[in-house]
Amino acid sequence: MKEFHRRKNSLLFLGDILVMCLALIVTLSIRYRSFPEHDTLIEHLMPFSALFAIWVLVFLIVGLYDESVAFDRKRLPNLVLRTQVINMFLAMCLFFTLPFGIEPKTNLLIYLGVSTAMIVSWRLFLYPKLQPERSLVVLLIGTGVELKSVETILSHSPHFKQVSIEHLDTSIYTDTSVLIKSLEEYINLGKLDMVVADMNDPVMQKLAPFFFNITFNMQAVRFFGLADFYERLVSRLPPSVIRESWMLEHMSIGSPHYAYDFLKRGIDLLGALILLLPCVVIFPIVGAIIYFQDKGAVFYRTIRIGQFNQPIEILKFRTMSGADSGKEALKSTLTITKFGMILRKLRIDELPQLINVLKGELSFIGPRPEMPALAEVYEHEIPYYTLRHMIKPGLSGWAQINNFDVPRSGVDIPRTIDKLSFDLYYLRHRSLALDIEIALKTINTVLSRTGS
Repeated sequence: MKEFHRRKNSLLFLGDILVMCLALIVTLSIRYRSFPEHDTLIEHLMPFSALFAIWVLVFLIVGLYDESVAFDRKRLPNLVLRTQVINMFLAMCLFFTLPFGIEPKTNLLIYLGVSTAMIVSWRLFLYPKLQPERSLVVLLIGTGVELKSVETILSHSPHFKQVSIEHLDTSIYTDTSVLIKSLEEYINLGKLDMVVADMNDPVMQKLAPFFFNITFNMQAVRFFGLADFYERLVSRLPPSVIRESWMLEHMSIGSPHYAYDFLKRGIDLLGALILLLPCVVIFPIVGAIIYFQDKGAVFYRTIRIGQFNQPIEILKFRTMSGADSGKEALKSTLTITKFGMILRKLRIDELPQLINVLKGELSFIGPRPEMPALAEVYEHEIPYYTLRHMIKPGLSGWAQINNFDVPRSGVDIPRTIDKLSFDLYYLRHRSLALDIEIALKTINTVLSRTGS
């Protein structure tokens, strides 16, 4: 699925850049009432290139290059228009405060209107017409919960309107030769693009040589194991594959990441120092409001499980009606205060944890740290739960940006299993690039005030 969308996103990216450049030519033609001369175009292209780079970065932050957006036409208009409002504001700040040497600034104002109209037209009308009319045909083979989940996502989600699903249920075939005949019929139709098979299925293990020959001789047909495809589709690990043998083969838990760890620690230190500067003003104001409005402690000190199961004390602004400790967290009855809700929406309650980042107990990016009482329950109820403690916990993580329905208080086994699948995905794929993606999407979450 990643390969399928990468081609689409490449076209989107190139199209965005081309539209921005064409919008500049149209702007200059309108402003000077003739096609711009070479020197005039070069003079404007240099400073506007900085604007193009910023706009593409904003597109990335708000998710305009995400896989789901390519299919979700209903959500796209509002997202594109909202993004262009942000881009227009950034452009005015950039050109009216920095010495770019472009005069008059009328050119910028014309460009903002022209480029917005052209980008919206490109994204909503022209780009969809460039897509192939034929749907991507995916054949699912096997049984099991994960395969049914994949079928449900691809069949019913509005994100995948250009995907056609076929399903061969191996449980109804008692004769392998009959199943092979059915598979050959699908392949001989010549419209099959991708096969997703559950290789843990005993029947599928017998068919491995058949699929090897198919993928070797028919390069147009892509073959994926269910576990790998499920991970690509939902960006988390399928629960059925989480076994000791799979962990040893894929996770590389004990492998050192010296360069990555060094860079990440440097970014944590620098980022915490920079963000703590405005906190000199923010902390007293927030503290005073909490103290006088909610009549209680300003800060909430709590013990969490850190890296290698070591307890750490973290500091947050109090947002609840009280503070749970120890076993109280198992059946919490606390409620969020009115001002606490605002702090959570804006993530201001997390700012005191910058001190923990400086101390090296937390990172900006990593699995969210859990209360010891809750972690103790989950360790007994959820297999391999302690693996999430192999790396340093963070202020924001892969689960938070992908799954806002995470457990909030008390014991919640189903949701914690769901969250663990995202945490283990991050543990397996952690890298500076993935951390940057999480950071950018966290910024978008805060700006759009989603999640809590």
